[in-house]
Amino acid sequence: MLSAVDAHGRSVVLAGPEAKSLAIHLKEIPHFCPQCGGSLIVKAGDVNIPHFAHTSQSSCDSFSEHESPRHLAGKADLFQWITTTADAKMEARLPDGSQRPDILSGKIAVEFQCSTISAALFKERTDKYTTRGMTPFWIYGGKPVERKGSYIKLTPFQRLFLRYHPQLGFYFISYCPDRKGFTVYGRIIPVTPSLCAAERRFIKMKDMSFPPSAEVKGKHAFSLKAFFDEKRKWMDRALYFQNARRHPFFKAVYAEGRNPYLLPEQIGLPVRSGRAIRNHPAEWQFYILMDWKKRPAEETVRQRIELGHLKEQLLPLADGMTAETAAKEYTALLYLLGEENLTDSTSMGAKLQNEKAFMNTFSATVISKLIF
Repeated sequence: MLSAVDAHGRSVVLAGPEAKSLAIHLKEIPHFCPQCGGSLIVKAGDVNIPHFAHTSQSSCDSFSEHESPRHLAGKADLFQWITTTADAKMEARLPDGSQRPDILSGKIAVEFQCSTISAALFKERTDKYTTRGMTPFWIYGGKPVERKGSYIKLTPFQRLFLRYHPQLGFYFISYCPDRKGFTVYGRIIPVTPSLCAAERRFIKMKDMSFPPSAEVKGKHAFSLKAFFDEKRKWMDRALYFQNARRHPFFKAVYAEGRNPYLLPEQIGLPVRSGRAIRNHPAEWQFYILMDWKKRPAEETVRQRIELGHLKEQLLPLADGMTAETAAKEYTALLYLLGEENLTDSTSMGAKLQNEKAFMNTFSATVISKLIF
């Protein structure tokens, strides 16, 4: 922890260029935890940044997660960054003591998260802030986002940090204490369950405003051809590494006497809220069309999630983006494209020709509904 109070109740924060000299000065002065009142010791070695720590026998649960050197360094940097333009409190205790954000600036609760936590806990903390009328500002600080060629690969934990803006589409903000800067991934579009197309920008901390403002450079470019190509590769991998007879999607396709590679072009399209489902769009969209005349699309998706055929991806920071929303968006898109033209291709050659014709006719329609 980076904050403490002295015997007179005055707050002390170890952040900024003078933190080490201040910590050395404070070593012989008693300091206490603002949460539990327990004694603290000052640590100011040559490896980790200066910080306060409870005595080894402390039972205080205010800082239940172990704070790594990276987390402490990032938290100190972010505090210094915010206080250059706004008032802020380090590790502020909220009135009922149930939450303690890393930094509190007005109604903005800043959380710099380096270690992996469960989606349920992430959502619980987010919901508690919003219930209080506060804005949770989560910043990712864990392992670097993996890059795969021209794509990025977001883990289920990293996807929890996704936000949505009408100009940026889905975006993701991370901070690196070593580089003293933010990486902003904007206009994120999943092309497979794990790979995403994205625009990437690195911004030095001194050049970033607080709170960050949306910035769009140039016209967004996304090709359905790349999406169709990656869909085939996904099927190749899924069939190679998984037992197709047990995979719910392939099992359902084969049960109808159909070939997954030759399904209509309208099955497996990207939609804006599709990120809320961890499966490939081909899977859940095929289920929707199977039940097209039986039940609403959102009921089909929810039923498949409950059966374990689909996996839900919580998006606590993207308000309204749910599996049901994705199903509704897909239904609306089908009506625009014409749901009467759902015909399987007769061969792979015919499939490629049909995809080309589909892209020439409908690319603008699909992409216009995808982000903006």
